[in-house]
This record gives sequence, structure tokens and C-alpha cells, in this order.
Amino acid sequence: MKKALKRMAAAVLLTLSVLLTGEAFAQNTVVGRVVDANNTPLIGVNVVVKGTTTGTTTGIDGNYSIKVAENQTLVFSYLGYTTVEEIVGKRTAINVKMNEEATQLGAVEIVNIGYGTTTRRDLTGSVAKADLGTMMKSNVTNFDQALNGRIAGVVVTTGDGSLGAEANITIRGNNSLTQSNAPLYIIDGFPSEGSFATSINPADIESIDVLKDASATAIYGARGANGVIVINTKRGTEGKPTVNFSASFSLSHIANKIDLMDSYEFVRLQEELVTDTSMASSYYGYSEEYGRNLTLEDYRNIKGIDWQDELYRTAFQQNYNISLSGGNKEGLRYNVGFSALDQDGIIIRSNFQRYQGKANFTLPITKKLTLNVNANYSRTATNGVNPTTAETTSSSSGWLMYSVWGYRPVTAPGQDILDSIIDESVDGSNDYRFNPVKTAKNEYRKTLVDYLNSNIALTWKITPELTFKTTGGYVMNKRRREEFNGTETYTGYPGSPSGKGVNGAIYWTDQTNWTNENTLNYKRRFGRSHNVDLMAGLSLQGQKNTYEGVSATQITSEELGIAGIHTGNYQSVPSNYYDWRMMSMFLRANYNFRYKYYLTFSFRADGSSKFPSDNRWGYFPSVGASWNFNRENLFKNSEWLNNGKLRFSWGLTGNNRTQTPYDFYSQITVTPGSGNSFDYVFDGTRVPGYYFSNMANDKLKWETTEQWNVGIDLGFFEDRLKVTADWYDKVTHDLLLYALLPASSGYEQGMLNIGSIRNRGFEFTLETVNIKTRQFQWSTSFNIAFNRNRILGLVDNQNTLQSSVSWETHFNSQFPYISQVGKPTGMMYGFIYEGTYKPEDFDANGNLKSGIPAYKGNKMQPGDLKYRDLNGDGKIDDYDRTIIGCGQPLHTGGFSNNFNWKNFDLNIFFSWSYGNDILNANRLIFESGWKAQTNQLASYAGRWTPDNPTSDIPRAGATGSEEYSSRVIEDGSFLRLKNVSLGYTIPSRQLRKAGISSLRVYVSADNIWTLTNYSGPDPEVSTRNSVLTPGFDWSAYPRAYGFTAGVNITF
Repeated sequence: MKKALKRMAAAVLLTLSVLLTGEAFAQNTVVGRVVDANNTPLIGVNVVVKGTTTGTTTGIDGNYSIKVAENQTLVFSYLGYTTVEEIVGKRTAINVKMNEEATQLGAVEIVNIGYGTTTRRDLTGSVAKADLGTMMKSNVTNFDQALNGRIAGVVVTTGDGSLGAEANITIRGNNSLTQSNAPLYIIDGFPSEGSFATSINPADIESIDVLKDASATAIYGARGANGVIVINTKRGTEGKPTVNFSASFSLSHIANKIDLMDSYEFVRLQEELVTDTSMASSYYGYSEEYGRNLTLEDYRNIKGIDWQDELYRTAFQQNYNISLSGGNKEGLRYNVGFSALDQDGIIIRSNFQRYQGKANFTLPITKKLTLNVNANYSRTATNGVNPTTAETTSSSSGWLMYSVWGYRPVTAPGQDILDSIIDESVDGSNDYRFNPVKTAKNEYRKTLVDYLNSNIALTWKITPELTFKTTGGYVMNKRRREEFNGTETYTGYPGSPSGKGVNGAIYWTDQTNWTNENTLNYKRRFGRSHNVDLMAGLSLQGQKNTYEGVSATQITSEELGIAGIHTGNYQSVPSNYYDWRMMSMFLRANYNFRYKYYLTFSFRADGSSKFPSDNRWGYFPSVGASWNFNRENLFKNSEWLNNGKLRFSWGLTGNNRTQTPYDFYSQITVTPGSGNSFDYVFDGTRVPGYYFSNMANDKLKWETTEQWNVGIDLGFFEDRLKVTADWYDKVTHDLLLYALLPASSGYEQGMLNIGSIRNRGFEFTLETVNIKTRQFQWSTSFNIAFNRNRILGLVDNQNTLQSSVSWETHFNSQFPYISQVGKPTGMMYGFIYEGTYKPEDFDANGNLKSGIPAYKGNKMQPGDLKYRDLNGDGKIDDYDRTIIGCGQPLHTGGFSNNFNWKNFDLNIFFSWSYGNDILNANRLIFESGWKAQTNQLASYAGRWTPDNPTSDIPRAGATGSEEYSSRVIEDGSFLRLKNVSLGYTIPSRQLRKAGISSLRVYVSADNIWTLTNYSGPDPEVSTRNSVLTPGFDWSAYPRAYGFTAGVNITF
């Protein structure tokens, strides 16, 4: 009874309290609208008066209405979003913007996907986001360089360290043998088959997202098989105008000089290669300085010419960026900027320059119509010799480093080799070397590139749930390459083996690309559990390419330089033109139940003019599913697991990047009229002939890749420890290959869909916050990727595909690479080297003992190269060649550590590659001694001689040295300290009077340490970087290490 009375008294007091409160604070009706970060209305948001059960929910347009007193607080809550509280006061309208929960897996991380964005939480596919804040602390002039080692499964290779060179990027292995393996780039919404990395200022990039599995890439259909890289440049944000300025200054130097023979060792080698008479007239001639004829011992004290020191220099770089950005509450956004880069190369007279400007505007036309205009223009200029450019000649005269390493360090007394374009004491008909310093100073090489990427988009928000967007884009890429060779150059000097005299050439490449894309998006939440996001679209795209040029020899007006090309004899220059068109229809459907269970379906149909009319369309579906298991009751209140997701996906993607858009046609080849078997002779004059070189194929279609992916994302202890792991299996069918045809067909070859290739792999990324206090933070990021590549099939009745490399006359007819069914692509192929023949291998008459095979029937000597007789037939011949190396790594990766203490920040970044081999072709020339008057590597001082009979380095002039073998296959594994950066941010309170909101100064160092067993200049090399010839190192432009100091200022 007493308890009942107490409850009644409490009820009376509560009623009086409410009445009194209502008298003091009359309730008013408050209305408003609730939207997400993208201003999309949120349906079903709970709006509750704090401390009461009074509440309502938002309607279909996100609107709500509720009665509430001035002194009360409204609480807005929504599944998956951060709860918002608003004190009412005297307001009658309260609009709320809700952000997704930061404690959910990646919920605050916006990810760019095909034709839109999503959050990390809502992904079903495998998408990686680059950490631009860390990446841009390196001194990189191209964004592709910054990706190296940063993202699991993304392999970035640069042929060498040459200026203005773009990197080759592959995602999850190589899918094709003969077609492009480069990813598709989406630059500000514009699809492009080239990265144009040298034309884009890295400082302008806001985000880089890498789409890896079929669930993410199938929306791009016939161009998604190699992965997709989505790049968005910076845009304006709401707020006062902000000016950002940055400047940096760098010094760089060659990272690793090659150790070459000194004067003494070089002359000692010549004693073994040339006659005594030749030695007496050159190296052992009369010396004014010594007052007598020189001897070999004198050369121990004679300092020779170090051609590397003569050619290399400490290079300077300066880089400036300035931008203005801002916006207002009405939706106007703007971002305009300009940048200038001037980068000297470490080789004299080499330079790269880029001048670039960009503008981005978002203009609200009405409440429902928004216009976005974006333009990016740049001009780049690359000056100087480019050692790794593939020339039409197959000799080694086109490579500068060959002369740097091979030119003689000493000459006959009194001879000035520094001032002569050639080595006049050497037979020029058999000497491809030239004075590298004279060449670098006098050859004129310049490449100009004008790049424009522009697009305009109109977005119409028809209803809160339905949005239509149409985009039109235009990309222009114009390239002009100029070459001029005067009398002080190798091909232009009087008496040059080329016979061209003063010569020059200009080549133009013009590429234009247009696109129109239209999408319709529908996004709605049904009830409190069902979320639907639908998208459908139509895309049209076309591209046109032209190539033409002019070339002349025997130019009479050398003083005019390239401007005097009209005074020479014009030569024929190949030209070509091609274009293609593409039409696509696509759709994607996303569904999730209570942000726990996700399902994604996409489909794309592509029609391309690159394929026959009866086989022009391809169809590319994908399905993805994910489960956010951390939202289950079992883990909902877990103190250690805050994020957990399982992902599954399957899909088909394509590769339509044929070598030309006309591979399915019969093609006619014109013979040069200079002795070809297809030429004709009329009245004693030989004229060109015409023949069909390629058979038509009306069944040709794109390569198709089927990919499965299983992934898991985990977050522990409020994301102090995050793990992402993916396993994938993808098979590419209908490989495009040129197959040799029987003579009876009347054709040489035909492009066919034959063969298949598989890539399987595992990717792992670990991110940790090791220490986090008020003044000190330490975080670590680690990634590693494994990929296994196998050929499943080739041309019918053919299990192997051999590949040659054009670089030096003696080796051009050989096949150092082979691709076999059941093995990885591009395996290195040759003899197994067993050292040198030793004196004990011979009998008293100088003949090989019984059971010891000779190389191709030659008379062998001690010190000659000894190869393994694999088939046991008692002789060494081409049947004893085998696989001797693999250019593909077992795994690649990178790891970084970030430290922040008060206003200081320190970043240390390593990258690595493990298990890949390098074919060091430099050793075939510079550790062989088969060419007189050519300097050699310092290691060749330990070659086989009668005084050094146990050496496995072949003797001078050894038989069998002109063969690919395991002798020149080296482990290319490396661990590299890519970057160390240290910065200091000046406290803002010290800057406000100057109108500066932030100022950071920093120093950084790049490529400062490498751990490797590779004997060449740099293990990160592949000068013939193709799927069929990986890891080939010949005459590579040297890589540099450098130091940078810079400042970033925001006004």
C-alpha cells in the first residue's frame, strides 16, 4: 500500500512539473530536413526530444516536423550515421547534415568507383586508396612513380631513370601476351587508355583509387581486365578563398657508378687481344712526359679518363605550385592553379620541363541543376639524349651508356681522345662506340608534348532519389619530336659509317579522344532496413591517331640547326592513321540490408569498331557480395573487434587494346624495292612489290578475363590495427596472338584468338597505430603481394613462343626468352653455364678429354666458356638450351613508418621486390673481352689467364662468349629505402598576423640506400619491358638519388 502511494505521489509531482514547464516554455513546431554528406535526403531518421519518448521520423524527402520546447534538445539518429544533437532555442527550422559513423569500417573514407563514389563500408569489391599525404612527401614529378610499393598488387616498373619517362603499371599480373597490360585510367571522369602521367601535376591530385577485382572493374567492360585507376583532381570547398603555394628545390646525383677497369688493367687486357706491333704504336709509344717509351707498369700511375665523371653531373630541380580555391553556401565551388617544373638530368645537357594549368568550377544553375567545368592543360619538353629509346637499327650504336662504359680510358701518348667524336685509332667499320661527352653536348634531341583534358558535366537532381548526369569530354595529346645531328655527332660527322652527313628529322603524333557519358541514378531507403542504389548509363567514345614526319640527310645549312632541314635530301618517313569508335550500355544495382548484408550486380555491353561487325559486341557481367559481420549481435558490443567484413566477387572483363584497330582486316605490305623477294624488275629497274601479310579474321574478338575474389577487412581496437587480405584467381581466354600460317594459305600470319593465361595471387595489407598520445603518434603501413602466372594454352599444336631482343648485332638473331604452356610468361632461355674449361679438361695434345663436350664443334681452349650438355649427346648445341631464369618476382611490397611529435613529422618508406631475375646483357659485352679497345667491367680483371687458371670468368677472346647463358642471369631482388622526409609545421598562432593559416617546411631524400646482390647499375630495371621479355638490362639510363627542400604555405 505504501509503495502504491509513493508511485501516485511521484505521478502527481511529474504532472505538475510538466504543466509548470509547459507554462514557462510553450512548445513550438520545428520543421527541417535531414540529408547525408552528399546532400541526399535520409529517409527514416529518428528525431527524438532528448530525455523523452516524444519523436518522429523523416519522410521520403528527408523532411520532419515535431513539437518541442525552446529549452529542449532534438536528437537525430540513423543506422550507420553519427548521432547529431541540436539545441532548439528560438529556432523554428533546423536542417541537419549527418555523417557516416567513423567507427564503422572505413565509413568516413570515400572511395571512387566506376561512375560514382561510395564508402569503404559499402564496398563489395577490392578497391585500394592511395595515401596521397604520404606519397607526395617523395620528390616525384609523375604520380605513377609515387605508387611504387604503396598498394598491394600494383607493380610499378620503370625501364630506367630517364627524364620524362612514364612507368609501366600492372595490377594483379599480366593478362595478355601480346596486347597491352596497362590499366584503364579514369581522369576526372574521363576514360583513357594512357596515363599521361608526365602531363599531370601530382600536387593537383586529390585522390587515387585502384579498382582490382571484377566487382569493381566490370562496369568498364571491355577495358577493365587490367584493372582501373581512378584519379580525381582537387576541387573547391565551401569557405573563404584559400591560396596554396608550394616550392621545392632538389639536387640529384647518380646513385651507382659502374666499376670499370683502370688504366693498368685495360692496357694489360689489350696485350692479350692485339698484336705486339699495335701495342708498340699505341700504348707503348714514346711519351714526352716520361722521356721514353711507356711500359705496362707505367700505367699503374697514369690516371685514365673516367667517362662517367665526364658525362654525369649534379642536377638541379625547381618546382612551383600555386592554387586558389573556395566556394559559398549556394554551391559555387572553384579551384584554379598553375605549376612549373624545371628538372635537369644527371647526364649533361638533359632536361625536363613542364608548365601546367588547371581550372575546375562547380556552378549551381538552379536548386536542381548543377554545371561542372574542368580543364587541365600542360606542355612538357624533354631535352637531351635518351639512351633507352628503341631505335630502328639493331646495332648498339643507339645507346649512350655503351660508349660511356666501353670507351678507352687511355690512348697512345699525345692523342686527344676527349675532343674527337670517334676513336680514330680504332677501325670504325667494326666500332659502334662514340665519344659520349661530344655526343651529349652536340646531339639535338627535343620532345614537346601538348596535353589538354577538358570535360563539362550537367547534373539534374530530378527528385531527391533520382539524379541524371551527362558528361562530355575532349582529350588532346600532341607530340613533336625533333632530332638533329651535326658534324660533331656520331651519325653526322664526315666519314661516319651512316653516310648521312648532317641529318635531322621531325615527327608528329596527334591523338584526340572524345567521350559522352550519360547516367541515371536512383537511391532510396525503404523502411529502416532496405537500401537500394541503382545506376544505368550510355557511353559513346572515339579516338583518332595520326603519325607523320619529315627526315633529311646531307643538310647543307648546319648552322640553322633543325630549322635548316629543308636544305637536305628528303627521306621517306612511315606515316599512319587510325581511329576507332565505341558504344556502351551499362547498369549497376547495389542492395544492402541494415548495412550488414550487401549485394552488387553490374552488367556492361560494349560495341567496338576494333572488331568485325558480326562479332563487335561483348557482354561483361559481375556479382559481388559482402557481410559486415561486426554488426551481428555477437560482435556488436565487442571491445576488441570494431570492424569486420567478408567480400566475395565474380565477373567477366575484357581487353580490347589491339595493336591497331584493323587487325581483323587483310593487310597489304609494300616492299622497299631494294632486293626483297616480293620486288619486281621492269626494264632492269627494281620496283616495290605488294603482298598480303595478314589474313583477315571475321571471328576476332576481345580477350576475356574471368576473375574470382575473396577478401576480408578487419579492424581492431577502434581501428588501431587494420587488416585487408584478398585472394584472387583470374583466367584470360581468347588471347590475341599473331599465328604463323602455312605458305599454302598465301599469307604470312593472322591475328587469332588462341590460348589462355592464369594469374593467381594473394594480397595483404596491415595498418597499425602503434603509439598515440597527445604529443606523439607512430603509425605503420605494410603491404605484400604474391602473384603466380601460368600459360594454360597457346596456338594449336604449339607449346612454346620464343622472343628475341633487338640490341646488338651479334645477339639479335637469338631468342633469350621463351613462353611455354604450364610455365610463367617470358622465361629467360639459354645455356647453363658451368664455368670455364680448365687445363685438366684437356689431354697432352690439347684436345678435350673423352666425355667432355665441345661448344658447337669448336676447338676449345682453357678459359673458354663451358656449357652443360643437357641431352647427353656429347656435344653442346641449340638442343641444350633451357630455362635459366624468371623475370617475375615471387612477391613485391612496401612498408612505411610515420612519426609525429608536436609539430614535427617524419616518414620513412621502403619498397622491395623478391625472387625476380635480371638478364644482365651488359656483361655479355663488358665482361667477355671479345672486342679489342673496349673497356670492361672491373670484375674482368679476374678473368681466366694462365696465371689465374681456376677463374670462371672467361679468358680474353674466349670461344662461346656470344651466347645467352646462366652466366649473365642474376638475382634482381632488392630492398630500397625509397624516401625519408622530415617536416615542421609552424604553429598557426605565430602566422595569423601575416595572413597565413599554415606553413610547413620540409627536407626529404630519395633512393638513398639499396640492398641487393645485383651487380648492374640498378636492380629496378627492365629496358625491354614487355610481358615476353621482362628483366632485360642493357645500357639503361642511370637512376639518381636526391635531396629536396621545400615549403608549403596556405593563405
